[in-house]
Amino acid sequence: MEAKVQARVYSAEKVALEDVVPLRTPFSAHVDVCSVCNYKCSFCFQNDRAGMKNAGVAWGRMDFKVFQKIVDDLAEFDEKLKKLKIGNHGEPTLHPRLPEMIEYVKDREIAEVIEVFTNGSKLNPKINQELVDAGLQRINISVEGLNSDAYRKVAGVRMDFPSFVENVRDLYERRRQLKIYVKVVNGARVRGGDQGEVIELSDRDRKFFFDTFGGISDEIFVENVVPQWAETDQNELSDVGMYGQEIKGYKEVCPFPFMYLHFNSDGTVAGCTLDWARKVLIGDATKEMVKKIWQGKRLRALQSTMLKGKRNEIPFCNSCDAPMVCCIEDLDPHRELILGKIMPELN
Repeated sequence: MEAKVQARVYSAEKVALEDVVPLRTPFSAHVDVCSVCNYKCSFCFQNDRAGMKNAGVAWGRMDFKVFQKIVDDLAEFDEKLKKLKIGNHGEPTLHPRLPEMIEYVKDREIAEVIEVFTNGSKLNPKINQELVDAGLQRINISVEGLNSDAYRKVAGVRMDFPSFVENVRDLYERRRQLKIYVKVVNGARVRGGDQGEVIELSDRDRKFFFDTFGGISDEIFVENVVPQWAETDQNELSDVGMYGQEIKGYKEVCPFPFMYLHFNSDGTVAGCTLDWARKVLIGDATKEMVKKIWQGKRLRALQSTMLKGKRNEIPFCNSCDAPMVCCIEDLDPHRELILGKIMPELN
């Protein structure tokens, strides 16, 4: 196996977040160019169709001009972003102009790394070459099962698993500057029927995963299914996080709004990628400059509320387990120090 066994959060050098906040330039920006998905995975909010309908959100593809405006605005920051991440709530390869978007980011030179998150279902020789030629530097491919039957149970789709593997192999052979991260989910529930049935990977399954993808990826890992989507029917909080990290207890402060910006497909801005229902918005990139949103009072107010130990008073955030299960940073021991830094900006 050539791939490095490593969780994606460790792919880049980390700094102590408490030492650098408030950031003049966000570490990264997540741009959800397509909020619709061709999968309905049991552990994702996309499987909660009633919840998605009741959220009143306009799901769809981001207008290319909105994408350009966001990227142009990000160029106004003092420094480059560490990463520009494309994809989150939906499947980005469903956007017909994805390669153009990647190329536009590359030409504007706003980020050290351009990254895409995908279920890999649309990978084929044509789009593989387009992604490489556009300048994509990192792709995170999520494997939802290790055979066609598992995909049916977890994602609700018919999957030709051998063809999927060959398309990943084709991308690996074309990759040039592109780094490929492949992860498989462990602990996914079966869709419908008996909600207690969970697909746990055996030692044999893990060996098959590493043998299958270890030679056609640069990094590889087994990620745990965790309750990261608030206000959906999720598994109960466990004592192990997404990357195998120990869950030490409730976090009053969610580190996400201190690190990055998230742009929804309609151009609205959230301080967190996991706000799928768009309930804690801090701006609208179609009407405001992104730098002003990052430095604005709505974000500072959100941050200060958490630093004051009142996350449980923020709608949506109060039922979210993501700070514990998805995030290795912990700002709780540094609340007073950080609050002292951002308070002048609230006045």
